[in-house]
Amino acid sequence: MKNILLVFSFVIVFFSGCGEESETKVSFDNSLRGEWIYVDSGKKVYLDETFDKDYTKVDDTLLIVDEGGVDHHLIRYGNDSTVVKGNIYTNSNIARALKKSPGRGIGKMDVVLKHYVDEKNNKKTESNEEGSFEFTNVQTGEYTLEAIDKQTNTKVSADIEVYDEELSIGSFKLVSADGYNFKTEYVINNSKGGYLFADQEQYNGKILIKNIGNKKGIGLNYTFSSSSAYIESMKTEIVLGTVDINKSIEVPFSISFNLLDKDSVSIPIDVMIKDANGNSWYDTFFLHVYQTPLYLNIATKKANIKGYVIDYAHQLKKINTSKDTVILPYLAGKSYYLVLSNPNINNETSYSIGFDTEVQGFEDFRDTSAFEPNNKETESTTLYMKDSIVSYLHEGDIDYYELKMNLGDMGKFSPPQMPFK
Repeated sequence: MKNILLVFSFVIVFFSGCGEESETKVSFDNSLRGEWIYVDSGKKVYLDETFDKDYTKVDDTLLIVDEGGVDHHLIRYGNDSTVVKGNIYTNSNIARALKKSPGRGIGKMDVVLKHYVDEKNNKKTESNEEGSFEFTNVQTGEYTLEAIDKQTNTKVSADIEVYDEELSIGSFKLVSADGYNFKTEYVINNSKGGYLFADQEQYNGKILIKNIGNKKGIGLNYTFSSSSAYIESMKTEIVLGTVDINKSIEVPFSISFNLLDKDSVSIPIDVMIKDANGNSWYDTFFLHVYQTPLYLNIATKKANIKGYVIDYAHQLKKINTSKDTVILPYLAGKSYYLVLSNPNINNETSYSIGFDTEVQGFEDFRDTSAFEPNNKETESTTLYMKDSIVSYLHEGDIDYYELKMNLGDMGKFSPPQMPFK
């Protein structure tokens, strides 16, 4: 059976003549459409009309799925309200796109986001005369961006991932069907918990230039720049050469940041690509940099605990540990959520959480009902910075905590104003 609805009238349950409950199959709840993830295993699934497991809806972000008589907790991954921005350009308006010349615009054209599995999540919009476009209410997931200029028979097609509240995906050049094209990504090798902080330390990584066209890119060279006053230093190696279809060239780079005058900034890095024949491409990628780290300390008495830290955009950071420190950016007045789940009797354990402080010991702990009920986001136990608690995760249990960041700096490092441009 799938998605069974028991029909009630006030407090009376209607039964059929044979004594069994009357069952009515209901259509798929469209509010659940999207990506979800099992808290204990980390397995990601997509929910739509084809989802064939029995589940109970707790709320819009939590389901209990019955698998062989064992309850597993499924939480929503991401959101359905992301804003996605970008722009399109051609050879004739590259100067305008770079804001070096008034030039002529590209003209309005249709831009489409095609979802990787569910066409009901497809989005369509129209660029403005200069080629800028914006999608709203985009659901988390993987998409293909497509735009075609039917007059010139040029087009662009690129894969993008949407996992944030707002996403600037840079620039896309329209090229002929047998042309080559590029998209820029980056990887940081020594990030702190997956984040960049304005601590004046050097971060090292690589910029990936991928050929997303249908022809080899011949004799390429690259220039990287930024006018942001938040950058203390940036160095890139000189890398030259041809890039085959669907292949990437890697450019090593290092970067450090000046102290911030706010919780976070999004820093644009401009990329100029030229080939051996004098053709040009440009793109922009964005580095999200934070002012101050927080430390979420977790320890258990016996087994590992499994779960996720959920951020303000419902992005997830995996937890699977008996002792660990999770680094998170401080964002004044916002909250993270911590969710822990245990379907297995063998993984029952006491655990302690210290939100930007040390964990507690387990010597005197015996209250297995501590902080219950906290079985969904709306029932979360609130922890403030410097709070430390001990609780218990039993078989079939799920525990939610709201990690609330104070509006003030609470003694955290807060740098002075700088003479930014």
